[in-house]
Parts: sequence; C-alpha cells; structure tokens
Amino acid sequence: MTRYALVIDTALNACQVGLFSHDGTTVTPLFIRSEEMTRGHQEFIGPAVAESFEKSGTIPKALSVIGVTLGPGSFTGLRVGLSFAKGMAGGLDLPLRGFFTLELMGRRADFDGRTRLVAHDAGRGQLYLQTLDTEGHAYDAKSFDINDLSEVEALTPPDLIIGSGAGYLADIFPSAEVIPAALPDLSAMAALCFADTQAYDDLTPLYMRDADAKVSNKAVISFDF
Repeated sequence: MTRYALVIDTALNACQVGLFSHDGTTVTPLFIRSEEMTRGHQEFIGPAVAESFEKSGTIPKALSVIGVTLGPGSFTGLRVGLSFAKGMAGGLDLPLRGFFTLELMGRRADFDGRTRLVAHDAGRGQLYLQTLDTEGHAYDAKSFDINDLSEVEALTPPDLIIGSGAGYLADIFPSAEVIPAALPDLSAMAALCFADTQAYDDLTPLYMRDADAKVSNKAVISFDF
C-alpha cells in the first residue's frame, strides 16, 4: 500500500513544501517547491500546498502523515508553518511530526558516512551548532558566541561543515569540506515521517533565544466615561 507524506518548512529564510510517496521500500518525491524569502511565508504556504496536490494528482485525504520543522529559526516563520500543519493535520485526522531545522540540514542523503557539523548564523553574534555522526545520529543543538568559539575548537574535526555559519569554522577545521548554503532537507524529513518513530511526536518549537517582541511594561491607561 502506497503512503503519502506532506512536509513543510518555514523555519529559515525560505518556504518549502514537499509531497512524497512511499511504497514500502522507496521514498519518491512527487512535488518539491522551495522559495527563498524573509517574509511572506503565510501568503505563500497555502497556494504551494494546493499546488503540490494539483501537480502530483494526489488528494489531501490520501495523506498518511504530515511533517513540519520546529526550529531553530524565525519566530514568525516557525509559527506560520506549525500553525498551518497543525490545522491541516487536525482537519484530516492525521499524525503530525516535528523536526529540528539543523538536524534536517545535516541529513541530506549524500552526507551519509561522514561526520557533520551544522552551523547556522543566527544573527546578534550567535552561532547555532549541531553535530551528526556518520550514521546521521544528531546530538543536541547549542548556541555559541561567535567571538568565543573555544569550546568549538575542542570538538573532534568534522568531515563536513554545513550552513550559513560555516565561514566562522572553516579556519578552525581546515580539513573539513564547507557547504555554506543549506536548507532543511525535505526528502530526509519525509523519510523520517514514514519511519513512524515516536521520537518526532513532540511538537514543541525550538527557539534557542527570546523573541524580539517584548511585552510593554508601561502602565495601561483607561478612561471611564
């Protein structure tokens, strides 16, 4: 029996939608669309999902599972993707699985067999790092100050450095191959969706820092007329 997975990523500076099938052996991409953007995820995601069904000839009721990225990444982008995925999964009564951004950046199929260090430049002088071993096992993501990478220097040199923050680490690990442009891999997300593991049932977003927006501490003035 063929199963279908819809996967959504709005965590970083892109909006990605993919529709995949699984025949019990092979994961096949039926539709993938990835558009770079810093804003506008909310307007893009619905039409892109609709296009995925139209172009693949699949209907929403045929889906078996939905996957979505949980961060780290843009606060607004994460909320857009997660809210959309939750609404769709709830409406179709489907399981929803959540995946961490950095892990999916390091899970590309052609990275298999090599140790990986995923490095995302999060701005404000912060560098988010996550390591994956040769089998793709991911260790906890951590945040570092780009001006103090002494702890990073103590790490075992990786075979690959992946992501927008790779440039900060190239001199520290000169023997590693550097891949500076990377987004969460939709094929990897789909494969994990089909694996039916409970390890991805937790849908708690991973922000790794406080939101830019703050609750005002100014007094609220009210008028009684």
